[in-house]
Amino acid sequence: MDVRFKPVSAMMLTVFASGVFAIGCKSPQAYCDPSLVSRQIACRTGVTTERVPPCQTRIPASVRLDDGLSEDEAVLTALSNNSAFQATLAQLGMAGGDAVQATLLTNPQFLIYFPTGTKEGQYTLFAPIESFFLRPARVKVANREYRRVGEQLVQNGLNLSRDVRVAYADWAVAKKQADLALEAQEIRDSISSLTNDRLKDGDISELETIAAKVDAINARAALGFQAGAVNIAEARIATLIGLPRLDSQLMPGNLAEPIVPVQDEEQLVQEALACRPDLHSAKWAVAAARERSKLSRWLWWRIDGIVDPRTGPAFNGVGSGLRFDIPIFNRNQGGILRADWELNAAQHALDAIHDQIVADVRTAYRQLQQAFDNLEILNRDVEPALVEALQIAKKGYEDGGSDYLIVLQTTTQYLTARGQILAQTAACNRAVAELERSVGRSLLAPPLAVDELIEVTSPAIP
Repeated sequence: MDVRFKPVSAMMLTVFASGVFAIGCKSPQAYCDPSLVSRQIACRTGVTTERVPPCQTRIPASVRLDDGLSEDEAVLTALSNNSAFQATLAQLGMAGGDAVQATLLTNPQFLIYFPTGTKEGQYTLFAPIESFFLRPARVKVANREYRRVGEQLVQNGLNLSRDVRVAYADWAVAKKQADLALEAQEIRDSISSLTNDRLKDGDISELETIAAKVDAINARAALGFQAGAVNIAEARIATLIGLPRLDSQLMPGNLAEPIVPVQDEEQLVQEALACRPDLHSAKWAVAAARERSKLSRWLWWRIDGIVDPRTGPAFNGVGSGLRFDIPIFNRNQGGILRADWELNAAQHALDAIHDQIVADVRTAYRQLQQAFDNLEILNRDVEPALVEALQIAKKGYEDGGSDYLIVLQTTTQYLTARGQILAQTAACNRAVAELERSVGRSLLAPPLAVDELIEVTSPAIP
């Protein structure tokens, strides 16, 4: 059916165009902060990350490999060079693209019928009015999704930092255990040499020298095994820091002295609940899901404003009108149901992350406390006593007053205690790395102030 519009003045077209332009100028802004991840990681760890282009390897300027790789240098290199982490950072740019796209209006449609013979020419402009009104809600969803992605990437950075610190502790301890294995071999060789001297003097039988020889052989085998363990640990840390094809061999620095945080367990739990990026990410996911649920109530709405100029012998003027859907059958019932359940799932995920944070902090704190107490006992009580006992036993064996079995037992106890000290040192460093990841910041840095934390992690966004 052909409906003709009465001629109207060009004023209506001007008013309509002005209204569209005014609404377009007041468009909500996309929240895009490319420095979000690097800024928060620097705030939480004290490490300033760098972006490395694809297919490139770049050692940060402040990292010196010739004097040994320190733990902080390993973390800095990993955050700047780890390919898997750098790949995930691209998600922030993708989310920024979605946020920018959400601010754009749907393009108007222009329909042209050319005049032919007695048929009049028709030029019709369809402007999607609903896009003007739904755009703020779409931008809110996109902005909150951008923050969700950003906070999760910060958590990914903390996870990578934890993995590097744990791998570094294993690597450094493996190197220390290799040094201990070399010391053990020297001790066993020394004892074997003493048994040979005593055999020559006729103080012992040849049968007694066999045990010393076997111990020396086992010590050499253990040294070779430990050297292989060092190489495996080095390969793992090299992959984590993004330097698997480095020509020169990496050497670890000294392990940091284990520390116990000044805050008690409950204080760290409360700080983690205010600080952890993945909890903030879950909150932004809930906010985005809530906005998406609100938006789903209106996605069925479609209304076009029409400007219809016509020229011809029977009609020459401009008409206007509206074209809209009648929501008889489809009011996006399925989309609403899905959006509501997505909100429900996001809320449950938030609760799950909240509970997991509490468990992470409590577990890591208690592991650190236990490892630190064990290490303190070994350093304060066990090692000095065994060092003295080993010296007395070796001296007595040299003088012929002690039995080889006593020397063997004392030596084994001494080496075992040294190995336990190294194991507990590694356990302390692993627990510190896990606790820092659980809390969401470096334990060496002062606690984050609540006001500063809110400003860093939750700025107002449109």
